[in-house]
Amino acid sequence: MSVESLGVDVGGTNAQLGLVDGQGKIVAGARIPTLMGEGPESLVERIFAETLRINNHRDISQIGVGIAGLIDHRKGIVRSSPNLVGWKDVPLKEMLHERFGVPVAVGNDANVIAWGEYRFGGYGTEHLFCFTLGTGVGGGIVSDGRLILGANDAAGEFGHTSLESHGLECPCGLAGCLEAYVGAKSLIAMAERRAPLTSRLTRLACTEELTPQVLAQAAKEGDKVAQRIFAEAGERIGRALGNVVQLLDPEVIVVNGGISKAGDLIIEPIRESLKHYTMPLSGRRLRVVRSKLGDRAGILGASSLAEILG
Repeated sequence: MSVESLGVDVGGTNAQLGLVDGQGKIVAGARIPTLMGEGPESLVERIFAETLRINNHRDISQIGVGIAGLIDHRKGIVRSSPNLVGWKDVPLKEMLHERFGVPVAVGNDANVIAWGEYRFGGYGTEHLFCFTLGTGVGGGIVSDGRLILGANDAAGEFGHTSLESHGLECPCGLAGCLEAYVGAKSLIAMAERRAPLTSRLTRLACTEELTPQVLAQAAKEGDKVAQRIFAEAGERIGRALGNVVQLLDPEVIVVNGGISKAGDLIIEPIRESLKHYTMPLSGRRLRVVRSKLGDRAGILGASSLAEILG
């Protein structure tokens, strides 16, 4: 009978489950609706039931969960989450342990993704910064092979680093945050304002919902507005990453999340911008790369989270 870890990536609409073996391979997986309105007890019961369905008599050694929001990593308490309206001070670690009877860890989703990239991405470094580009912008830090959480479990909030002192309002309540300029909603709003009626981007938007993926398609097909939007986003991200590099001195910066699927359209502008905002250092080892793991990073990172959080 094989022994696996269970990794769970909880989003506002769905939760992704994966059983992970000792080599970091997802051997079985499932997706269940989060149904946040039914409360955390319902989600725990459905995770348990779905795990029984897919585990094929395997022993589960540990469970890890990644959730967006403010998480008490040591206690495994979800303090609040933008994806799970109504969840406040939920003792998710305790609830899952009572149901499964194995070690459980709960972490902020960006931290969990960063840990997954470090443990299973094969980047060959002990110093990694990973940020996620999607609806929001998150970040996670691994330094000397350790996941850095901070005194208040709030380290790595890359999306809320300040770009402009009197800039755009951010959902967090501050103004001028990076997320307010490069999150998915901001990029789409920018495209809607700028695209001429005759553009390739506008024609695509007439046939399907305007998303970052549609924006990337238009850019690849030569749409100048779409290309400029990615170039501007990359410049801003590179500017913010310059501060990360000066503070943390990572060797690898990994770009994850839905918008990262635009590939070189966003990666190349980030690299070029970063050069202008990083202090020259002879022999500096620094790479900016697209995630090797993509959507698997959250499940893989969660599956090994209990090893470091206990």
